[in-house]
Amino acid sequence: MAVAAGPARWWTVLSVVTAILVGLVCCVIVWAFLPPVVFFPWFALAAWVLLILGAVWLVLGVVGWFKFRALRVTTIAPVVVLATAGLVMLSVPSTVAFAVSKGSLAAAAAPCVQTWDDRRIGMYQVRRIQPVDGGCLFYIEGGLIDSIGLAYLPEGAPYLGKPRHDGDIGYTPYRGDWYRFVQRF
Repeated sequence: MAVAAGPARWWTVLSVVTAILVGLVCCVIVWAFLPPVVFFPWFALAAWVLLILGAVWLVLGVVGWFKFRALRVTTIAPVVVLATAGLVMLSVPSTVAFAVSKGSLAAAAAPCVQTWDDRRIGMYQVRRIQPVDGGCLFYIEGGLIDSIGLAYLPEGAPYLGKPRHDGDIGYTPYRGDWYRFVQRF
């Protein structure tokens, strides 16, 4: 009685390496969604790499099925991608980042001293802190061309919606007295 041979070692190694690379790229995507507005350059780069890895995964999956009748190892990558998509669609990265950072942000918002130096507050890389009437703006690393951030405005935002002109700030409610903002370049 012959023992059934499993998939070739090269196929298994490539499938595992592809799954690990997909996992790393998905970590970058989750990290890009930590700010209240997606950190677009990193997300775009990771999406392209994920597309290339998807093509590699597809070839490995077809070869694994037709040549070795094996698919178990190739199911890891799509499961990781689906889990990442679920986390991002449910806003888990930004919700967790804000929950972890809220205390530190509130402590910095109390005196709201204007600064232009980069600093880490909670999980956010803050580029600038600026006092405004009735609150405080935290310019956070991210965005593509426009500046983005979080605003602590206990009296409410002066304007809800998209920025109306260059230099204008548009606010969107986020959590309680906190708002996301975009300042048009």
